[in-house]
Amino acid sequence: MYRVTVSPEVKRSLVIFAIVLLSMITAVAVSGMFKAKANDENKLASSEMRRWKSKIDDANTSNQILVRHEDTFKQLKQDSIIGDENRLSWVEVVQKVADSRGIAAVKYDIAQQVLLDKKLLGKKYEGLDVYKSVMSIEMNFIHEGDLFVMLNALREEAKGLMVVDKCDVELINKDVNEGIIGQDTTDNMRAFCELSWYTLKKAEKG
Repeated sequence: MYRVTVSPEVKRSLVIFAIVLLSMITAVAVSGMFKAKANDENKLASSEMRRWKSKIDDANTSNQILVRHEDTFKQLKQDSIIGDENRLSWVEVVQKVADSRGIAAVKYDIAQQVLLDKKLLGKKYEGLDVYKSVMSIEMNFIHEGDLFVMLNALREEAKGLMVVDKCDVELINKDVNEGIIGQDTTDNMRAFCELSWYTLKKAEKG
């Protein structure tokens, strides 16, 4: 039976080889761990970047919408459609038309403002409170054109969103039926109208 004798030089080489091999295996394992960690960190960073990019895109979109509708919002607020109603402007327009058209007999009344029931409104009004004030006008005039001028002036010049709910007109000068209108006649017809003025405000919480 043969005995294998390993010289000290070979033993030393084998030990060095074993150490180098173990170092290589350790290095590969550690490298794999760092690579996996780096991949995880890259994925996390990419996910974070995508999240912030989405936030920035949303902010830009919101800013574009705000800029696009800012002028409209300012105009609605200036016209007292958004915010507090402007009753003084309604009265001023009535008096202006009455003076310019020579309408001597004009009476008006404005009821207390009320908040409309949200159940009666559509979903497009979510987040908004809609208020309504009813204005009644009674006037005597020569020609129906005077009535049209009054209503158009209120719609175009007065501050607010106005809707004509009803307008009853009656003939009070019987001579008109026969085609006779005196030069000093001021009361050929009488009208009684009800108008609704609407105002929008941001809904109060609770």
